[in-house]
Amino acid sequence: MAEAGDNTHSCSICLDDFTKPKILPCVHKFCQHCLDDHIKAHSHLNKFNCPICRTEIQVPDGGASGFSRYIQPKSKTEKHYCLCRSHETKEIEFYCHECYVAVCGSCVILDHKNHTVADLQDVDQEIRGKLNIIKGELEGKIGEVEKYCELLTNRISDIKNQAKIACDNVDTHVERVCEEVQKHGGDIKCEVNKICDEESNKLHKLHGDMTNLKSYLQTSVKHMNKVLNRKSTVPVVDALTNVQTLTEDSRSTSLDIPQVRYVHYPMVDIDVKTLELLLGEIEIVESRTWTSSFSLNEIVNTGVYYPSDNVMIQGMSWCVSVSHQTSTSGLGCYLWLRGVEDRTVKNVTASYILKLLNINDVSKSLVRQDTDSFTPNGGGYGWPSFIAWNKLRGNKSGFINNKTFTLQVTVKLDNIERY
Repeated sequence: MAEAGDNTHSCSICLDDFTKPKILPCVHKFCQHCLDDHIKAHSHLNKFNCPICRTEIQVPDGGASGFSRYIQPKSKTEKHYCLCRSHETKEIEFYCHECYVAVCGSCVILDHKNHTVADLQDVDQEIRGKLNIIKGELEGKIGEVEKYCELLTNRISDIKNQAKIACDNVDTHVERVCEEVQKHGGDIKCEVNKICDEESNKLHKLHGDMTNLKSYLQTSVKHMNKVLNRKSTVPVVDALTNVQTLTEDSRSTSLDIPQVRYVHYPMVDIDVKTLELLLGEIEIVESRTWTSSFSLNEIVNTGVYYPSDNVMIQGMSWCVSVSHQTSTSGLGCYLWLRGVEDRTVKNVTASYILKLLNINDVSKSLVRQDTDSFTPNGGGYGWPSFIAWNKLRGNKSGFINNKTFTLQVTVKLDNIERY
């Protein structure tokens, strides 16, 4: 039995020495009976896959017997035989420049007559040279595809990060809307409780007055019972004189329930359109947007740049920085390209928007935009006086919340120049 690794003299299916060896168009060899069994078990629509390389092959007439016979080499010297069925025992010696195939001498005479044919050994270096050129082109293309795939991966990451930021912003905005709704609901409940207290207090006072009247009348009746039980008439006359006025007053006392106000809050249908206006709509942009907040307490030195956290865009690290510019008495705001993962990036042309958010009225936010060419680890671009420092710090400016201001940054990469 032959060794399994010796594929020159053994069948890869049965692992024994070849029996009636046949060679497939993909140049893999098998015993004829092994190939027949494989075709019967795995063919579909008169086609099957090579057991080794999985190349799809058409089943010839007669099954495995229809493939060319493989002539086993008698030595370790590498020899190749013609694939043509008519000359399958003849060694390949020539190369046809017009058909780009290697053939035997018989094929040259019969099938490649009047073609430009050369000895296979004579064109060896020429063919190798051409193959090396193609190989180099393909290797270069592989590198380009790898970089392209890396950019796609980075873009997918950017899309997911931007979507997460958008969802976080939705949650924040919904929370703000809910806070306003709850505040408004609290105001309504305060008004309800106010009316309830007013009407309840009015009835409580009336209830107290009636309780006192009842007690006074009960005391008078008790006194009259004592007088009536006495034999003397004088006390009865005195009691009658005293209670006549009381009786007149009690007769005039109204026991009607006074008009009071009841509070009713009718439930209303939720206006979806109004909610949509409150929450806004999704904006589709071909850029990356994020926000960075800065504390006035941290900007302690004038002329010093205070950077935000880095944000990745297509494998590039970006940030904004702010400073108190004494020369302009203003707030300086700048965009920087801190670094790149791809060392072939020379510079990047980017369009960018910086927005100083107004927390009281978004429409009053301060916006600046520009387009510049950024160099990795190079200088930043922006405005040395984005806003006057005193205006920024003003209590009524709307830009400061708990001594903190926020910049919204939008960056769109227009062009990437490489080395």
